[in-house]
Parts: sequence; C-alpha cells; structure tokens
Amino acid sequence: MKLGALFSDIKAITFAADPETEIIQVSSDSRKVRAGGAFVCLKGTKYDGHIWIDAALENGASVIVCQEKPRQDIPYILMEDTRSVLPLLLSRLYDHPEKSFRHMIAITGTNGKTTTSFMIKSIFEAAGHKTGLIGTTKYLIGDKPYEKVDPAAAFLTTPDPEILFDLLADMREAGVDTVIMEASSHALFFKKLTGLHFNYGVFTNLTQDHLDFHKTMDEYLAAKKRLFFMSDVGVFNCDDPHFNAISEGVPAAVRRFSVKGKEADYRVKQMLREDEKGISYLAETPSGELLLDVEIPGSFTVYNSLAAAAVALEAGIDPAAVAKGLKALSGVKGRIERIPTRTPYSVFIDFAHTPDALENILTTLREFTRGRLWCLFGCGGDRDKSKRPIMGRIAGELSDVVVVTSDNSRTEEKEDIIRDIMEGLTDCKKEVKTIVDRTEAIHWCLSHARPGDVILLAGKGHEEYEIDKTGKHPYSEREIVMQYTGDGKQ
Repeated sequence: MKLGALFSDIKAITFAADPETEIIQVSSDSRKVRAGGAFVCLKGTKYDGHIWIDAALENGASVIVCQEKPRQDIPYILMEDTRSVLPLLLSRLYDHPEKSFRHMIAITGTNGKTTTSFMIKSIFEAAGHKTGLIGTTKYLIGDKPYEKVDPAAAFLTTPDPEILFDLLADMREAGVDTVIMEASSHALFFKKLTGLHFNYGVFTNLTQDHLDFHKTMDEYLAAKKRLFFMSDVGVFNCDDPHFNAISEGVPAAVRRFSVKGKEADYRVKQMLREDEKGISYLAETPSGELLLDVEIPGSFTVYNSLAAAAVALEAGIDPAAVAKGLKALSGVKGRIERIPTRTPYSVFIDFAHTPDALENILTTLREFTRGRLWCLFGCGGDRDKSKRPIMGRIAGELSDVVVVTSDNSRTEEKEDIIRDIMEGLTDCKKEVKTIVDRTEAIHWCLSHARPGDVILLAGKGHEEYEIDKTGKHPYSEREIVMQYTGDGKQ
C-alpha cells in the first residue's frame, strides 16, 4: 500500500516522507521491522520507542512514525498520538478485517471475562455460527489455535495491535462470522482497540486489581469504561456497585443483568440447583422465561452465564440455542478445574488472583467440602502490592489450612511477597504454613490431605509457566499433582 493511501484521512502534524513509498508492514518493534516497513514509535511506562529509531532504520524501515521530530534527516511522519494511529494503520494494511464479521463482542471486567467468553462462544456455535476467540488462555479460529504467537511468550489477554489485526485477518480468511474477545484495562488504556467497533460490550464486575498500574480504582474504572464508547449495546452487571459509574453517559444502549433480583432486562427469577456439579436456574428475559443449566459450579457461574445469555439474546440467537450452548460447556481450563486424581481428597486449580476472585472460589468450594478446605496461593511480583494482605486475610477467613507460596515473583524476592501476604494473616487462628518453593508447597498439601478434604491451588489457573528473576520456565501444576498422586500426566 502507498504511504499516502495508508495515511489518508489521518491527520499528521508533519508529513515529511514520499507518499508514493510502498509500505508492506507496520510495526512498533524495531527488531521485527524490515524493508518496506513503517516503524511506529510508542511511548510506554518503561520504554520510549523513539530510542530505537536507528535500530529500525538499520533493519530497513522505510519511514518513521513518531511523536518527536527525529534528529536524523530521514523520512518521518510526526503524529500527536502514535498509540491511537497504530491500530488504524494496521486495519488499513490488512484491509479492515474487523468490518467483515457479523458480530463483534468484547468483555471487560476484573473477573469472569474468560469464562464468559467461552460461554458466548459455545452459544453462538450451538446456533450455527463460526467463532473466533481472543482471550487470556488462548486465541482460537474456530477450534484451531492461532499459531503465530511465540509459544514461549505469555498470552496477553488482549494482544498487541500487530498480532490482533493479523489474527482478525486470519479469522476473516477462515470464514469466522462472530468474534469474541476479552478487553483488558491495559489494552483499553493504551488504545490498542482504537478504530474497532463492537456490536456488544459486556461488563462483568470491578474489584481490586492492577492498582500497581492504574493507581486508583477510579482510573481503573475509567479504562474499562472506554469499551462502551465503542459499542452499540452495553450489557452490564447491575448488581456490581460500580454499575452506575461505568454505564452513566456512555453512547451504548444499556442492558442490565442481575442475579440478586434487581430490576433488570435479564435476571434470575428462581435458582433451581447449585451444587458441586453445576447450577441451573430460571431466567427472566425480554424473550420470555428461559431455563439454563450449566455444568460449572459456583455463584459466579450464574453471573457469567446470564451475561452470555443476555448477549446472545440481544444478538437474536434462538433461546433454545442459548440453553444448548451453555449446557454443552463442561468447563474452562484453569477455572474451578478439578484435577482427575484417584485420591480420597479433591484438588482444584483456579486462576483466582484477586481478592474478590479468591473469596468467590473459596466460598464455592466450601459448599461441597466434607473435610478441610485448603488454600495454596501466592501473589505476582511487580504487581499491585496492596492486595497481598487482603488476599491473605480472605484465605485465612474462608479456608481451614492456608499455604502461602510463590507465584510469578518476577524481579521481586519471593520471601518479600510472602511477607506482605502474611500481614493479613497475623491474627489468623487457622493452620498457616509458608513454603517458598511452589512445588514443595504443593507436595506438602498432597502429603497431609485427608479423605474428604478439598485443596485449592489458586493463582496460576491455565498458566503453564513460572516467572522469576532468571526468566520464564515451563511449570504445570497439573503434572506436578498427577505425578505425585500416581495418576500420570494429564
């Protein structure tokens, strides 16, 4: 594509480059840019892309897109905000793949995004749609994984624009008509989704997380709220205390869902079953009453499934397909996932890494724990430190045995993180043990569990790695448990 066409209708402060230059690539990574590429300089919280201009030129970049005028005499385009322009350029380079889909759906919130996205996927597939999914655990085109992501890299909940638009283009090529994606607060804050338009945006909830980045809950909420300025319809959890703040003043049509019996467009009329095997309930909707049965336990499953049903019904999906799709989903990897062991006790893995999520999963597991409820968890390094003692307190209040260990310590000392968590357990009367090495901690739990006990391994969920000062290493809690219990690899 000609450079002039690429920037048509995009206002530049200075356009100091030949508009006839042929551009075959747009990248914000100087290591990946090549001949015929446009290098976009992004300013981040730690790095400034402008310092990599020379490296990009050495790799063959044909033009530099920047916010600061380069010192070199080179082709450049000076922009007010390169973060906003990056996804616009990629959309044009890939010939606007986002416009080819019948349904574009995005989910934001602290907890529940992944499970809700899988529920929506299952419903739309039950209705005969071909789906694409973008989220924390995987990127899927139909049921096939997107294979262009470095397997050694951690998945971003919402991928960077270079990956996102390549993925959307592949989805278009594969005949996908419905895209379901998780929209993280970081992605919304950094404008990764600029130019995208969603038919439906979903708000699950807002609880404490990422305050190492957003600093305050108000800033965190403001980032989430951006989704509903790019959505036609917003489906909101009106039971959440932040409902009014996040829905007020948005251009999206507001649709509400409630589990607590509040006045809402979609609400639970009657709970019929809530046990260790799952939940069922009667929902009241604008389409009439609908019986929903989900083989995933937990009160949060009610919220997630009702949100998914609301989106589908708003999109015109037949109520029978909604019920069929939810019934077909037996679980989501790393979300209240039971490890198949033959032990007289049970072991669950869950991604719970926020105070609210930990409280929810422990409350759910308590309902069907015949013996003692164990909670093994840690907190991530270089992340929100204020939630550490809060999670410690919750674990101490809601479980019988607490094992505090490491979890992606990154550049921090593992012992320092554990010390922060232990501040919330100072007055705990339950059995509390600290074991720095996570594998050793898991083995200790398994060796001391009794028949009827339930062990929760919280925080890692779907992750198959551990990150510490030395880098990222393969790490599977499932394999650790099953090897120890003699049940083999999963």
